[in-house]
Amino acid sequence: MARGVAGKLVGLVVLVLLGAGLWFFRGLIPGPWQREKVLVVSEEAAVSADEKLARLREDGDTVRLSGVEFTSYLRFRMRDRFTHEIELPSVDFVQDRIRVTGRFPTDRLPADIGRARSFLPDTADVAVNGSLRTTQPGRAAVLVQSASFAKIPVPSKDFGRVLAAAGRREEPGLGEHEIAFPLPPGVGGARVEAGQLVLTPGAR
Repeated sequence: MARGVAGKLVGLVVLVLLGAGLWFFRGLIPGPWQREKVLVVSEEAAVSADEKLARLREDGDTVRLSGVEFTSYLRFRMRDRFTHEIELPSVDFVQDRIRVTGRFPTDRLPADIGRARSFLPDTADVAVNGSLRTTQPGRAAVLVQSASFAKIPVPSKDFGRVLAAAGRREEPGLGEHEIAFPLPPGVGGARVEAGQLVLTPGAR
């Protein structure tokens, strides 16, 4: 009798360990749960972001998006919101920093900053490096630490005017070199961690 009970216990432990191992290594086992990592900006990457955001809204999960997923979400799901601000936005996350690049209309630069704009095309490359923080539930801000336009560095003393040209609006608690933006629906907070965008759910 004792041997029978012991045998069942051993079998149960083996099944638990086997199940845990299968779950842990599920990414290596072919099946419907396996999604190939998307490496390029695409509709597929936007769908991947949609699925993660759905988990956040429906299950209250904290989710992580790669730069490719977030860039795809911006281009394919929030295109109209950025049409008049920046063209072809791309977002990269490096450790705990954020880098935003795209094309910006030359004629929207302050005259003294864009004094060479007559020699530039209608739009030129813009790059911004900085950090990200949540300013209030559902809203975040990028603190600009360096920026360039047409590959020419922008002096830090001009960050405020350049951000104003990019549509920055004053908000309570917003720093002079910060620009705020809304987070996707259902998202309460955002931060950059280990090269990914970490999104936390809002109040339910």
